[in-house]
Amino acid sequence: MMESKQDRHEVFLQKTFDHIIGISKGNCSITDQIIDEAPTLIERKILEGLLYLHEDMELYKVELRQAVEAEYKLKAMEEKNKELEQFNYIASHDLQEPLRTISSFSRLLNKQYSDKLDASANEYLGFIVASSIRMSALIKGLLSFSRLGTGRVLTQIDCAQMLAAIRQDLQASIEEKNAHFDVEELPTLVGFELELRQVFQNLISNALKFNDPTRPIKITITCKQLPEGYLFCIRDNGIGIEAKDFQRIFDIFQCLHVRGKYEGTGIGLSNCRKIVELHGGEIWVESQVGVGSAFFFRIPFLPVTA
Repeated sequence: MMESKQDRHEVFLQKTFDHIIGISKGNCSITDQIIDEAPTLIERKILEGLLYLHEDMELYKVELRQAVEAEYKLKAMEEKNKELEQFNYIASHDLQEPLRTISSFSRLLNKQYSDKLDASANEYLGFIVASSIRMSALIKGLLSFSRLGTGRVLTQIDCAQMLAAIRQDLQASIEEKNAHFDVEELPTLVGFELELRQVFQNLISNALKFNDPTRPIKITITCKQLPEGYLFCIRDNGIGIEAKDFQRIFDIFQCLHVRGKYEGTGIGLSNCRKIVELHGGEIWVESQVGVGSAFFFRIPFLPVTA
């Protein structure tokens, strides 16, 4: 018996209903072949519409999931920021105050009772004072590290003017060590001015600090424009760094040298990496022990925010 037109329509309606139920559950059995084999234009249009509906719903699910994940990450970041604010308060108040008290009373004891104490006791007091000063410097450095990037605003930066100001600030140390600078033409770019200044100043200060006393200090600063941004290089002829430490030096609190030989908290290069990454760039070092080091950092082209 031949299938009547009404029966065929009822079968198609039933299949359409099944397709809709499947789509609502995230499943769709409609294929291009099924659409092409539909006997009438209207049936092909209906099947195409259901297929598009399925694709749109799947896309919506992806977008909805991404929106939920983004909202979750935003809330998690807000919680982290609250924790960071609490840490900042603790670091600037609750931790610093007892350190100041320890340092103050240790100095007072040393001043008033040094003639009544034996050599060992005076030495212990000296250790306490030195340790409290060092701990205070570490806390201040950590506090500065945690605050990097807060309240930052993108602005136009004349790197040549910025470098001139840095050299003026470091003039006493530059003259004391008779350091020579070789600076190529530097660009005007968009970035976070206070933070980027820290990068230049820290790298230059390190070049002055970790010098080879057997030869005059030479610091070379260059910049190359790339398709995606600027590549800066601050090169020195200092003591150099072993290859095994190329990554470790950018980790917080990592000092490669014996305490007391060189001043520092081990936070400076961590700040540099964090600042460069805030700009969307990267920083790395190439070095040879006894020859010198070259610190490279890339700053992408950034738009000025309103």
